Amino acid sequence: MVAELRSRIDPRVTADTMIPDLLRAHPHTRRVFDRYGLDRCGGRLGLVESIAFFAKAHGVREEHLLDEVRQAVECPTDEAAADSVSSIADTIYRRFFLGGIVLILTAGASWGAWLLWQIGFAGKFTGVSIQHVNAHGHAQIYGWVGLFIMGFAYQAFPRMWQTRLAAPRLAVGSFLLVVVGLFVRTIGMTTSDSLGGLALAAAMLGGALEILAVLIFAGQILVTFRRSRAKIEPYIGFAFGAIVWFIAQAMLDVWHTYTTMTAANPQKLIWYVSTYQAPLRDLQIHGLALFMILGVSIRMLPALFDLPPVSDRRAWRAFGILTFAVVSESVLFVIYRWSGNHAIAALLMFPWLMLAIGCAMVAGPWRLWRPLPVSDRSGKFVRAAYTWLAVSLVILLLLPVYQIASEIKFSHAYYGAIRHAITVGFISLMIMGMAAKVVPMLSGRNPRELPALWGPFILVNAGCFLRVSTQTLTDWHHGFFAVVGVSGILEVAGLAWWGAGLVRAMARGKHLAICG
Repeated sequence: MVAELRSRIDPRVTADTMIPDLLRAHPHTRRVFDRYGLDRCGGRLGLVESIAFFAKAHGVREEHLLDEVRQAVECPTDEAAADSVSSIADTIYRRFFLGGIVLILTAGASWGAWLLWQIGFAGKFTGVSIQHVNAHGHAQIYGWVGLFIMGFAYQAFPRMWQTRLAAPRLAVGSFLLVVVGLFVRTIGMTTSDSLGGLALAAAMLGGALEILAVLIFAGQILVTFRRSRAKIEPYIGFAFGAIVWFIAQAMLDVWHTYTTMTAANPQKLIWYVSTYQAPLRDLQIHGLALFMILGVSIRMLPALFDLPPVSDRRAWRAFGILTFAVVSESVLFVIYRWSGNHAIAALLMFPWLMLAIGCAMVAGPWRLWRPLPVSDRSGKFVRAAYTWLAVSLVILLLLPVYQIASEIKFSHAYYGAIRHAITVGFISLMIMGMAAKVVPMLSGRNPRELPALWGPFILVNAGCFLRVSTQTLTDWHHGFFAVVGVSGILEVAGLAWWGAGLVRAMARGKHLAICG
């Protein structure tokens, strides 16, 4: 019976058949793709991608998917095609991505550029308020990195697991909590000198709202996974590891804000900042952001760019190494600060080396120093991002050499360069590249027909290079303070250019969802 049916299957449907072409001719076949996570994405005609690409991206055996599609073509039923009207879950990423773009162009990169100019005018990195610097950094983590991570996870993970998001309206609530919490907390942190206790109350309220948002997000993803039939894979381990770091940093961040805002004197303030700010940034950058990006990369880069997959054994080992590295660097630093023992500080080289080894284990098989097998406008962002990750880890490992050469025990400039290389060079470029690939597809557009984004790519990379280099050079010559602010202008311009294109793509997708 099965053999007879397969012999009558339409041979014109192949792995290279584009989904819009198929749905245009056979609308009822959409229910096959919806079962595997299409769920009304891309409007009536679905995503602009081939059946083979869909199978790889959604973890379905290509032969099995083709059989189902061909059978649906050959034996259509009276069942109506899936409703193409979008629900909240189908387009939930839009509000998060739009929020992230607004935040990066206001309290994120733009405010950071202004602070950088103030530092340049003052001629020292302590020339601006620590609360303003921390409020800007906080906006970057929650308003840029956090919102994009949450939006991507809410949109993509249920489809990867071939299920539905558990409670979409609650997910929207987490978005509102982040935005309101961020706004209230930023006001509180930046008005601490003038409003005193009222400012502290605002900062704590904002922090509480953010913690609640993170817990809702974590619960949503966990419940959604448990409802699915998906098995534990390395990328899921990295994703859930990132969520654990998300919760941990949220709680530490509120405590750190409280201690810095209530410090009895400048000496206490310096103590809290110099002891706990570095571990907090480690949890946010090496924990939350790095783990999520590596997890998504393990799952998506082989499908998007035809790269070799990372073996499960290799990926799990990298996960263990990186987890130990983040815990170790955070704990060792606090022990060093409390003990004042420089021998403990020297031990930090081990977790930093483990960070480099763990990242190399994940990214090594892809050989990103070579051209990607699949040419795509997002590919250059991915390759540059992993280059910047390598740069940040190399200059981190060279810290003892720099301290000896410069005779500076603690360099704000050098530490800042390390952080900037990974936050803008790695994290931001990965956000830009993946969004430039995914959003047009979700909006029913072919990314290959869109602008190549060379302008934003060059501006952000040039700004990052200028920032990392000139910031470090301020330790050697005071004159570099005069030009360090230019880097911020370049980065903001590049992000605005990229953001405008992404907004247009999302607007086009919304119009498609309404008009069909």
